[in-house]
Amino acid sequence: MKYPGQPKSPPSWYKDRGQSYIEKGFSKELGDLADAIESEHWFGDPQNLSRYRVDFVLKDAQLVIELDGHAYHSTPEQLEKDAIRQRYLTRAGYSVIRFTGREINKNTAACVSDVRTIYKERMQRAPAKYRVMYVDYPFLYREMSKALAFYRGLHPNKDLSFVPLEELIPYAIEGLHEKSFVTVFVFHPPEDTTEIEHLDGFVKEYSKGEIRINTISAELYSLELGEHMKSYSHLFDEFFLIADDPVYIEPLRSVLPKEFSERNMGNYTHHYLANGKLLRKGNDETSFVGTDLAHVQWQDVWYIIGASMGLSLHEL
Repeated sequence: MKYPGQPKSPPSWYKDRGQSYIEKGFSKELGDLADAIESEHWFGDPQNLSRYRVDFVLKDAQLVIELDGHAYHSTPEQLEKDAIRQRYLTRAGYSVIRFTGREINKNTAACVSDVRTIYKERMQRAPAKYRVMYVDYPFLYREMSKALAFYRGLHPNKDLSFVPLEELIPYAIEGLHEKSFVTVFVFHPPEDTTEIEHLDGFVKEYSKGEIRINTISAELYSLELGEHMKSYSHLFDEFFLIADDPVYIEPLRSVLPKEFSERNMGNYTHHYLANGKLLRKGNDETSFVGTDLAHVQWQDVWYIIGASMGLSLHEL
């Protein structure tokens, strides 16, 4: 399986077996955690009929709690299955807290207290919003080449040159007002690997936070980008996309709110799709004209390219 599935309700074929003895004991001690924690969730995809059932999940902190009864989880076969399961959940973006049945029976309240402490610490460290940026690298490279030629013609006395990708990205998120941690996925064809593979795992701090870059190579990189966006949408609150191609209409639309938001501007009511931003071509050129993505906040990608080269607002 290329990407893990998202947490979801039990599949229709599943017959609820009811909580085990240790799950009931754990649930009784939850107290103030009861509103945040959910039970009986599954991870997986429709093709695999939802692969893994988890005992409890705290979605906002991306935590899974597993209670391991001794009889069931002590065999070599089950220990191997548990290890595979944990790797799957980790790929889905969740950390796993495990308690043995003996721990639960010995002191349930202490186990719940540990969960409460971990949950509070994670929420205190968490940014106000989880943001992700997807980059179609060939698109950005083409637009950088065009923009560079244009701005050199416009400002012949300036020494303008390409800016490395890691230096350009902060300009794409300069409109954010609060401290932000942005995960960046750069998708590219295999032939571009030598140009950007050094950026995989790159971390850069800037004035408003931090960016973490991941590079992903694929022959059908644009389709791969869309699949990745949908698979991991449960981890993010806001989506940035540096691209301009009809192939991205369906995946981006699927991760944004179903309903339009409204913003009043004088006597005019503006309808828009929240939680997204496009760095794309202008309105006369974009592939998104006539689609819902025309209602997503956007900026001409040449603006951030020029700004990263040191041009001021009136020079763009």
